[in-house]
Amino acid sequence: MISDVALNGRKGIKMKLTLVRHGEIAGDPFICPESPVTGCLSPHGIAQAQATAEALKNEKFDIAYSSPFGRALQTAEITLAGRELDIQIMPFIHEWLPKEEYRRLPDEEWEELMRSQVDSYAEQSWASEIGEGFLDMYVRIVPAFLSEMAKIGIHPMHGGFVPDEKAKDLSVIIFAHGGSLGVLTSFLLGVRIFPISGFNYAHTGVARFGFSCKKGVYYPHLILPALHGLEA
Repeated sequence: MISDVALNGRKGIKMKLTLVRHGEIAGDPFICPESPVTGCLSPHGIAQAQATAEALKNEKFDIAYSSPFGRALQTAEITLAGRELDIQIMPFIHEWLPKEEYRRLPDEEWEELMRSQVDSYAEQSWASEIGEGFLDMYVRIVPAFLSEMAKIGIHPMHGGFVPDEKAKDLSVIIFAHGGSLGVLTSFLLGVRIFPISGFNYAHTGVARFGFSCKKGVYYPHLILPALHGLEA
């Protein structure tokens, strides 16, 4: 178990944010099912979510959020099974969406369409003729995320966050997608806005953020634990 000192750099700062990508998908990628969810993860994806549950079993989470897409919500349900923790839906943190007319294309046509999009420079990806552009995703995700954090007492201010006293110990976990989590990670770390994400989340990949406090403002930092597990 990683100590709070190692996670947050000093005693007394226990606020944490954990981001988790969904497991390997099965079925309709755009389905938004009711809970409990079945059929949105492959057998391998289910195993990935179960392994994530085991890896996080000793971690405390106070608030859980998920994308409405089935693969994220099923991953959240498996990972958090057995906890007395409601999973709240963040409708804005779903994955990139193509335009409606492209969502039901046969697999072969869809793959050909996606290949055509790859054959372009990154700077041509700010906007897209077939769906959301990168800026569209950024505008969809970031302001709504900040609003959601403010609702639980973590207020965006002064280039960081100013939590209410009751929120300083909160541990929040969010289940979403590679693209949407890439946008959120870039924002939290102050990485420049660019159509190619600097972060690649593997299936059930996890990013953990602690917070450093300067004059009452809490600034997020990415936690990079030692592989050997012998950190102080």
